[in-house]
Formats: sequence, structure tokens, C-alpha cells
Amino acid sequence: MNNAEHKTAAAAAGLEWADVLAAYREARAIEAAELERIGEFRRDAFRQLSGDEHGGRFKGRHRDAFAGGDATYIRGLDVTAAGRGMTADDLYADLATSAPTMRPADDVMRETIERLAAAAGPADDVATTWTGLVAAAAAADITEQWLRQLVKSGKVRGRKVGRNWQVAAADVAFFQRHPTAGRPRLRAHLEASPF
Repeated sequence: MNNAEHKTAAAAAGLEWADVLAAYREARAIEAAELERIGEFRRDAFRQLSGDEHGGRFKGRHRDAFAGGDATYIRGLDVTAAGRGMTADDLYADLATSAPTMRPADDVMRETIERLAAAAGPADDVATTWTGLVAAAAAADITEQWLRQLVKSGKVRGRKVGRNWQVAAADVAFFQRHPTAGRPRLRAHLEASPF
């Protein structure tokens, strides 16, 4: 998964990275639970059709019936479907397809960021004042490297414009009000310099 891309997108949407990760993990857990439910449904249907504990062999033995698209050749399909409140054709359609798998992690993360951004309301990019990273670091009296780390970790909102980074002025103002929040300090580097 491309975390750098997703962190940048989350910061541009004004989202906290910890909140995004929590929502992503919840979405993946829900998806995994749904896939397990579908898998258990399929396994149970195959067990009931085959009459043995290992229902996976049933589809292999009846490969021609599943490949040909005809449910009439599968003995007991109508009874199994009726016990599940389905028609034989619906159950056959569910069992003839491949079992679903987890979606790509990048797609789920993008959807999570979009969903959280929509829930937070429209991003008011006009109200956010953006400033260059170098100027913001000098104004906040912290090093550029430290500010870059804060942007990459999602603690400061940032966006990349061309080859340069811009940061939200309101986030950088936090370091001016709370001088211990941003370490290492720029003045300490200048005072320690022999020049």
C-alpha cells in the first residue's frame, strides 16, 4: 500500500492520519467478516450437497454441470436451495462463480479517505492559508527537516505543489504558540554553528 500518497491525500483533506487508519482498519474488518460469511455459506451449501464434511470436492466432481451453466444436472440443488429460501437457479449462480476475495488495500484506503472527507464536509481550501515549507519552518523557528517529518506523519497538513511542499499556516502557528512542540529548534542550530 502506498502510505505516502494516502497520508498526503488525508492531510490535504484535513483529516488526522490516526482517524483515517482507524476507519480503514474498521472497513477491512467489516469486509473480512462479510467474506467469511459468504465463504461459510458456500462451504455449508457444498457440504449439504455432497453429504460429506469436505464439500469442496463436490464442485470438482460436478465440474461439467458448473461449467455448462445448467443447474438441472446437480442432484439435491433444489432441496438445498429451498432450505435456504432461494431458488435453485439463484443458489447455482452463487456457487458457480468464484469465491470473492479482499479488495486491493489502496482502493479501500482511497474510499475511506473520500468517505471521511465527505463526512467532515466540503474541504474549504480557500479558507486554508498555505505557505511554503521553508518560510513556515523559519516562522515557526523549527528546522525544515523536522517540519517535513511532521507533514509526512500527518501531524501538519501539507500538500505538494510541483516540486515544493506547502503547509497549512494554522498548523504551523501551533509551533509558535507552543515552543516545546517542535524539536529540534532552529536557533539551537544557529547558535551552535562556529560561523
